[in-house]
Amino acid sequence: DGGTAYVTDNGNYILDCRCGEIRDPAKMERELNMLVGVVECGLFVGMADIAIVATDDETEVIERS
Repeated sequence: DGGTAYVTDNGNYILDCRCGEIRDPAKMERELNMLVGVVECGLFVGMADIAIVATDDETEVIERS
């Protein structure tokens, strides 16, 4: 949305971040959730069997092995 912050009905900000390869997703999720002010992160480690990742150019389906 042109860099405009998205604010939820509860007044929380949603940030969409791209950070490249995450070598240890569980550790990153723990560290993000320990930050003051963070309500939740969108890594959802261990919660899904399938992830659908979309960019402007393509969509990739990743299944847990």
